[in-house]
Amino acid sequence: MTKLLLCRVLLLVSFFLLTFGLAAFQSPAKLHTEDMFKKSERLTTETSRFKGTDLETFDMESSRAAEIILHAFKHAYPAKISDYGYSEKAQDWFIIANGKKFLWARGRILPENQAHEADDWRHYIDYLYPKEISDPKNFTQELIDEIKKTSDSSYRASQKTYNLDFYDALYDGKTRGELETHIVSTSFLGKKVNLHEDIVEPLAMVEQMIREEARSNPEIQEFVDKISSVEGYNWREIRDRQDRSFHSWGLAIDIMPKGWQQKNIYWSWLSEWNPDWMLIPLDRRWMPPMAVVEIFEKHGFVWGGKWLQWDNIHFEYRPELLVLQSSH
Repeated sequence: MTKLLLCRVLLLVSFFLLTFGLAAFQSPAKLHTEDMFKKSERLTTETSRFKGTDLETFDMESSRAAEIILHAFKHAYPAKISDYGYSEKAQDWFIIANGKKFLWARGRILPENQAHEADDWRHYIDYLYPKEISDPKNFTQELIDEIKKTSDSSYRASQKTYNLDFYDALYDGKTRGELETHIVSTSFLGKKVNLHEDIVEPLAMVEQMIREEARSNPEIQEFVDKISSVEGYNWREIRDRQDRSFHSWGLAIDIMPKGWQQKNIYWSWLSEWNPDWMLIPLDRRWMPPMAVVEIFEKHGFVWGGKWLQWDNIHFEYRPELLVLQSSH
């Protein structure tokens, strides 16, 4: 009787495997991980109608810019952005984030009752994330002079700030008390770090891919082995400006390499004694492996090493910038 019952069970299992496939027996965690990877792939797809658009030449306050940029936000935050479009009543583009409506307001993305204050604020998207690292050996004198001007502390202090209401709608963090209800402690590549709860999942995906690649890539394994610490949430303003750092939203991490005090990792620290910091050759700057940078980008993080004012230890969660990058 026992043998007969066992045979029936085995036959039933075999039938189930043939009918539904092995995927039916995958653990919920594995299926969830695969879903997350599919979600991350959306960052570089579904932008074909904007392909070939030269955003560099765009008037960033224009209606066309509104369509492209609001589409990027909708695509980057599908669970938070429910709709965007053009409002005949307001004669402006709008976007709805977590139930709150904002107007384009010439690129400032403001609450409806503040749209008339556009001149008081900075554009929400005020740069396009580069596809490549800018090599200083190719800099013109004009560009060098521009970098020096825009990195001067008095110039930076004079710049307008962002209106925080839109980001508050995305991340619930207009005040420190509100924001810290969403800060959680986690680990990344073996180091403890505090972050906004919304980026724990994409960062876990980054770690999984880095560890998988490290098995066959000695450069990546060396990068992991030489991490001294990982810094995340820190309520603070950007140096020389009244804007809040992405660290103050818990949306950025700094990966500190061992012996970082002896490395060129951040333009601002170097600029304190070297006025030509922007001309430091790439091979004299500490950098994570490009394969690691690409993994971060795949999951919505931009790397500060591609900025002209470079911050090579810094990654921040800006999936909308990567959607925009894929559209031009």
